[in-house]
Amino acid sequence: MTTSFRELCIRFNDEDTAIRFLQEKGILHQQRLCTRGHATKLTVEGNGKAPRWKCRKAQCRIEVSLRTGTWFHGQMLDFRTAILLIYSWSNDYCSTKFCSKELGPSANCSVSWKRLLREVATESLLSNRLVIGGPNRTVEVDETLYSKSKSHRGRLYPEQWVFGGVCRETGESFLVPVANRSSQTLIPLIRQYIRPGTTVMTDCWAGYRSLSREDYTHLSVNHSINFVHPMTGAHTQTVESQWAQVKRLNKLRCDTRRSELDSYLCEFMWRRRLRPNEDPFDKILGDIAKY
Repeated sequence: MTTSFRELCIRFNDEDTAIRFLQEKGILHQQRLCTRGHATKLTVEGNGKAPRWKCRKAQCRIEVSLRTGTWFHGQMLDFRTAILLIYSWSNDYCSTKFCSKELGPSANCSVSWKRLLREVATESLLSNRLVIGGPNRTVEVDETLYSKSKSHRGRLYPEQWVFGGVCRETGESFLVPVANRSSQTLIPLIRQYIRPGTTVMTDCWAGYRSLSREDYTHLSVNHSINFVHPMTGAHTQTVESQWAQVKRLNKLRCDTRRSELDSYLCEFMWRRRLRPNEDPFDKILGDIAKY
């Protein structure tokens, strides 16, 4: 069942409730042993002191932070605010201005946490690598260029090519930054991300010419003449629509540093792979628990 932001704010009105929730989700430990193998007890003393696991043996009394050995290790944000921030990011209410104004963290803290969540999304994709297409299925592939700012306005970033594909029948897709558009770069990626037997549609870029020698049916369209090939019906409008979505998000973020472009592409793909009616908040919590 999808939870609203208002419901979340009411539900998590203190740290104890937030801690129990994160324990139930498998993100925080529900029980721990000390380094000597003894049972410990979670103590919450208040007065601003961080919750700690304390050994029950009087002769031992080893203590360890509740955050140690978890995804929260090294993070200082209180658990209640962290849950609200995770929810906001998962539902794409994640502008730095919104996070700082409505949730309280500084702009730098919000940026840092969003970076952490993109790392989780990236790891989720790497752990569940998707191969698309197959017999009787069509995959459109294309490349797009993230270029320097136009008309010499705005920040200057290095040019970056991105290669991607979309399966028409399933909507499954992939995106990957590439160093160039050569055949030596593109063909191995097609083998990696697209199943043999797929009908692959491309434009007439030279990097795809050797695709006909692979285990695919290759159809192409010359965009200087037609958007859709009049005989075969080949086009790349589906994957070009994906580029439009990705670049629109990039503009909303006032462009993206090239060093972080890969993680933003992974965030886009993480959101795109959510199943219909799947709660993104539950999904990212599950991914954090596995991280």
